[in-house]
Amino acid sequence: MEDLRITRRQILKGVGAAGVAGALGTPVTAFADGDEGEGRGRVRWDLIQIVDGCVSPGGTSSAQAEGATTIMMTGSGTFPNVRNRCVRGVTGGGTWTVSSADARCLPGSGHYRVTELLSWTPAPGGQFPPFEDCIPGGTKATATAGLVLLRIKYDDGRSGVLTVDCHLPGAPDCMFEGITATREYVDFSHWLGGPTVFHFLGKRDD
Repeated sequence: MEDLRITRRQILKGVGAAGVAGALGTPVTAFADGDEGEGRGRVRWDLIQIVDGCVSPGGTSSAQAEGATTIMMTGSGTFPNVRNRCVRGVTGGGTWTVSSADARCLPGSGHYRVTELLSWTPAPGGQFPPFEDCIPGGTKATATAGLVLLRIKYDDGRSGVLTVDCHLPGAPDCMFEGITATREYVDFSHWLGGPTVFHFLGKRDD
């Protein structure tokens, strides 16, 4: 369990000490309030892995409910670059696995899909990690820290909310790196880590 708490933030702090991260440029961040975000493209979210020095989709993130019940998720998708609005023009999803000895804590595994954007806020600051950016449609210049809440539907018919938080180097330390989630009445509110990233996309990159 302790290994799951090794986050990208810890890795990047070590890199920053060597002076590598400080040599990278600051990403372009486009903020959009309310309806002002309409027409400004979309945002891609990813739970990532770093393979051969390349930031790529396909990573896992985990969170824990009370006791020993945990959820592990993969995922990626896109949503409109709007703020302070709930919108359904979303794509994506991933896999989920809930581990628990108590059947009332809804263990199981399968797939989920995103059904609605509930909240999106890009975060100030941030630099892309000292790796290649291999996210489709993404570049180092368009990566951003941020926080998104997504309504999701599990393939067994249950519903929940997925929260994705991305702390890039230079973002506020009050942010975490990873996910939290709900599954009906089970709240996986204790994040265990797992790297994430957001990218602003062009209109043709969705």
